[in-house]
Amino acid sequence: MSAASCFRNQNPGTVTVVLGAYDLRRRERRSRQTFSISSMSENGYDPQQNLNDLVLLQLDREANLTSSVDTLALPLQNAMVEAGTRCQVAGWGTRRSGGRLSRFPRFVNVTVTPEDQCRPNNVCTCVLTHRGGICNVSAPRGGKRGLER
Repeated sequence: MSAASCFRNQNPGTVTVVLGAYDLRRRERRSRQTFSISSMSENGYDPQQNLNDLVLLQLDREANLTSSVDTLALPLQNAMVEAGTRCQVAGWGTRRSGGRLSRFPRFVNVTVTPEDQCRPNNVCTCVLTHRGGICNVSAPRGGKRGLER
C-alpha cells in the first residue's frame, strides 16, 4: 500500500518498490528487497481535493518476510476507526512538493480526530504537539496505515 499521490505523474512500470531498507543511499544487501509493480488498484483518488490518497500495489513476486519486512494488519472494510485512535505514519517522502526524498524514513504519531472536525468520508488525524494533521485517508474502504488497537 502506498499513497496514490506518489504515482500521480508516474508510469508504474518504471517504479521500483523497495522493502526492508532503512538508508536509501546505502545498499543494505541483507535486508533490502526490490520489486516491480505488476498492477495497481486505487480507490477514486481525487488530487484536487486530496481525497482517497491510497493505492494498493501488486508486486511482481512475493516478498520474503524477515526482521526488516513484515505484514501490517488493517481494519476490516467499512470498519469505523474511533476518534482518539493512535496511528503512526511512516515513509521516505518529501517535506514539500518537489523536495528531495529523505535519506531515512520519517515517522509521525497522529491521533484520529472526531468526524465533525473532518471532511466527509475521511479519517482525520492531528499531530497533538503541532498545528497540523493528515486528512486524506478514505474511511469507507478501511485502508489505514499503522493503526494501533
